[in-house]
Parts: sequence; C-alpha cells; structure tokens
Amino acid sequence: MSVKLLGRRCIALDINEKAIELARRNLAFNVLAPQLKLTGDELDSSVYEPELLVGDARNLSFLEVNSVDLICAHPPYANIIHYTDGKEGDLSLLDVDDFLAAMRDVAEESFRVLKPGRQCAILIGDLRRKRHILPLGFELINVYLSAGFKLRELVIKRQHNCKTTGFWYKSSIEHNFLLLAHEYLPIFEKPVDARREYQAQVREVISKPLVLKKVPIISERMKTFQTTTVWVFPEEEFDRSLDSNVLARYGTGGDCLSVMLDSTGRRKGEVKPGRIKGEMGLLYIKSPGWSQWQSGFSVDEYLGKIEEIVNGLVSTMKDNGFVAIQTQDVRINGFIEQLAKRIVDLVDNQQLALKEIIVLVKESQGTLPDFNGYLKLTHQYLIIYEVKRERN
Repeated sequence: MSVKLLGRRCIALDINEKAIELARRNLAFNVLAPQLKLTGDELDSSVYEPELLVGDARNLSFLEVNSVDLICAHPPYANIIHYTDGKEGDLSLLDVDDFLAAMRDVAEESFRVLKPGRQCAILIGDLRRKRHILPLGFELINVYLSAGFKLRELVIKRQHNCKTTGFWYKSSIEHNFLLLAHEYLPIFEKPVDARREYQAQVREVISKPLVLKKVPIISERMKTFQTTTVWVFPEEEFDRSLDSNVLARYGTGGDCLSVMLDSTGRRKGEVKPGRIKGEMGLLYIKSPGWSQWQSGFSVDEYLGKIEEIVNGLVSTMKDNGFVAIQTQDVRINGFIEQLAKRIVDLVDNQQLALKEIIVLVKESQGTLPDFNGYLKLTHQYLIIYEVKRERN
C-alpha cells in the first residue's frame, strides 16, 4: 500500500498466487494524491497502480539491465516455515545449503536489473539448530556481496514481542539459550565503479599496531538478566552491565580471562597461552572505543589478532566453556565493513560451536546528528562460541 500512497511506480513479484490475490484486495482503494512528501522537491501528484505478478525472483527476464531504482525483498528463512503447499520454485521448501544456492540466482538477477548507485534491501534472520545458532543472516549477506553488491547500511530490526518473563525466562536460564529477538535489514548498493571504490578502500585501511591487554571484569549484582539476543543497557552503565551479564551467563565454570584489543601501540600486557594456569571456563575478548579506530584502522590485522587469540587459547579451555567476542562494524569509504560477520566467517575451529549472536545497544535519550546521508552505527555485537570437543 505504501508505494501507492507515495505515488511510486512498483512491480510486486511473489511465488504464491494467494499472496498476490491478497495484495490486490488490499490495494483496492482510491488515492486523490500521494499522501507523504519526503523530500524538498515538488511532489508529483500522479498515482500509480502497482503491477502485481506471480513469478520467481530468480528469473527477472522481463526487466531490462539497469532499469530498477530500488529492490525490497523478504525471502523465507530457508525451510523453517513452508510458504506454499509444495509449489515449484518455493524457496521455503529448501534446506539451508540449497536455499543459499537459490538465493545466489536471486542476488545475481537483482544485481543485473538494479541501476548503478541504487539500493537493494533484504530482511533476513538467523536460525537455531540443536541449541546453537545457524547464522543465516550473515551467510545471505555473503551471497549478495559475492554477487557484486556493497553493503551500504545494516539496520537491526528488533522483535518486541519476545517473552522475557515466565516460562521462557526460566527456560532461557535453565538451558542457557537466548530467544531470537532480532533480524537483519542489510541495504546493499550496486557500485557505480567497483574498481575505483576498491582502490580507495585499500588506501584508507593503513595498518596500525594492535596489542593485547589483560583487563579486569567486575562481577556484581545485576539490575537485569538478559534473556533475548538484544541487550539494551543505559549508556552510562553499558560496560559494567555488559560484563556482569557475560559473567553471569557464560562465566559459571573455571577461570575467566578477559583481554582487550588495543590500538595504542603499547607492547606490554601481551597474553600468551603459556601464561594461562589451569582450565579456563570463559575467554572474553573486548575491543576499545571505536572512535580510536577510525583513522588507519586495519581490518585484516584486527581479524588476524582475534584468530590468533582464539586458536592460541582454546586448547587451555574446559569443555563446555565459552568464548565471548565483543565487536562493532565500521564504515570505510561509505560502505559497512561488517566485522561481526567477518569474525564468524573467520573462526573455523573444530573445537568451537557458534552459540549466540547478540546485538548490543546503548540506551540514550540524545538525538542523532546528521551523518551526510549515512546512518550512524549505534549497535555492537557479542559473538558467543561454546567449546565442544566431542560433537554429537
């Protein structure tokens, strides 16, 4: 309905003819003039009826190359919920690997028809299998990046209807899992000149020294115990509240070690496997304030340090212990470098299973400044791995 109210031309495509029929009924209303004015330009008074088609997003042959200004899509989350009664072409009937393979065709067709410099937005979420996370959102983002897109923005859509009391609260604590309370809205852009942008990015990420520091983590009585995958803390209490929740949920057995990645260049405080005494129950890797990293930040060196820490220390950890990695995305030359996804891609240790991907938010009453057409990066991540040396 929004495109009709806004006076936009729209082609809507869906594999399910029942969804198209429902859309036609919802669009059966008259508009005297577009309802909203979003820019300072003169508002076009034209009203366009959306073109509704039953079809497969893997085949957009009816559209010309570089002919579309915006793509919005909400694919199924693999086969978690079946969308049709078995219709051919329904991607919700596919397991994860086949779903991602099919979405490669969708991404390539979207890239073909989208105009250079224009955007493609996809809503997707993660899955939980056998009490561990299957990062479907990050894997689908990889599919679109492989098709040639750049990640312009990453919006986190929070689910506010997750139960945080009663049965689910008790189950979350008893079985140590978090309720999935967020989805990803990656907004991709088709580059105008991909080669030029790549060269500019290489010039910007000049290496800076990274060192490790051992830092204390304080255990104290918490005001709130988090039970979903979105943790919101007051800005002035953010670090203390975060550390307390990490310790309470994942630091229950064995020694805890917290290390901080620091870009100051100081060489003291290195943490090496030989210095660890006994079995660790929790390895907690933290990063400094991101304002310190904006000039000369090296993505590859940062990721290499995390890989070095994890692979070097996981052998000193007890089975069913946890590795917690706090991180945040950065923007380089106008595009998002999604460090959380890069860490999940990188950590390929047979002793570790991905337990949770948690979104961290600082609760602030302040207004957001103008960032020249870009969204401010306000969320962080906490990636949780469980040590599982004996897989079922």
